[in-house]
Amino acid sequence: MEEKKYKLGNYEFETLREYRQAQEDLKKIKYITDELDIHDPETALRLYNLMRSKQIRFKSEVGKSFFWCISDIVAENSQSMIRAKQNKQTEEKIEPIVETNWRRIIGLAFIVIAVICFGYYGICEIRDYRAAKKLENLQKVSEVNNIVTFTSTEEDSQTETETETETETEVTPPPILEEYAARHDQNPEMVGWLKIEGTQINYPVMQSSQDQYDYYLSHAFDKTEDMNGTLFVDARNNIIKRDTNLIIYGHNMKSGMMFGSLKSYLDQSYLDEHKTIQFDTIYEKGTYQIVAVCLSKVEYQDEDAFRYYNFLKAKDESAFNDYLANIRGLEVFGNGIDLKYGDQLLTLSTCNNYIEDGRMFIVAKKI
Repeated sequence: MEEKKYKLGNYEFETLREYRQAQEDLKKIKYITDELDIHDPETALRLYNLMRSKQIRFKSEVGKSFFWCISDIVAENSQSMIRAKQNKQTEEKIEPIVETNWRRIIGLAFIVIAVICFGYYGICEIRDYRAAKKLENLQKVSEVNNIVTFTSTEEDSQTETETETETETEVTPPPILEEYAARHDQNPEMVGWLKIEGTQINYPVMQSSQDQYDYYLSHAFDKTEDMNGTLFVDARNNIIKRDTNLIIYGHNMKSGMMFGSLKSYLDQSYLDEHKTIQFDTIYEKGTYQIVAVCLSKVEYQDEDAFRYYNFLKAKDESAFNDYLANIRGLEVFGNGIDLKYGDQLLTLSTCNNYIEDGRMFIVAKKI
């Protein structure tokens, strides 16, 4: 009888104990990356020393991968640190008389840099605040429109049913839902709205052209530059003639904005409390139930590997089943919900630092 193997992302474990240890390490890594900027040289060096001295312990290959990731960051910065130290020692030997003056200059330079940093930080905070206010305004308008649309829909549903015909061709877009019409007029690249109850996720969803597929990584709803970006559907997706799998991308912001709160789904209890996703296209409403929370990475072009972000439309049942098998191999948590050929899927994708070029994604099916 073949022994059961346990998988966590791209890692495979022989025993349940090893699998549990990997889950514990993943929680530690999540806590560290949430609280600290691991790409800061001094922070990375402190983490490296703590892990080397066993003050921070990992018990699995997931933890080891994180350790090597920190080691790489330290190595990348070590050469510049060594050169800076050597230059300082040389200056002390050659110019001892002007040492005090150089220290004063360096001190002043640090003060200037600190002022600039605080100024930049303040600007970033203001930008984040403004971006948050814009989103709050959009969310408030959405809530008001939902109420208005609900009441009008109750009155007009019978009339709409009577006037529906089958004369529309496949290329003719259906009518835009009333609650999204005004915002669509403001930006015709808006294709829907994503909301998860009990979370910060309550945003418009955009879609740009394929030649500018990542436009909304750095632009807000109103197309102004914004480091938070905006949620957006894969440019290859077809919203009208709906593909099997719609993929929505968003930044993993430390502030929690955009998809910054998705990492909370790496906790089973959080998943149990937030199982449902509301994603409306501008043409129809949709409720989805989460099927799997997965970890993966961006693969190199010459690697023969499964790429979840390339599955948009199932050509046949065999292709769908191949996709499903790969997803089950990458899932960290699941709800035990079966998927079958013909189901309409939604994938939420964001970055995750558990491994270099790491990605976290959530798969849900329409119910």
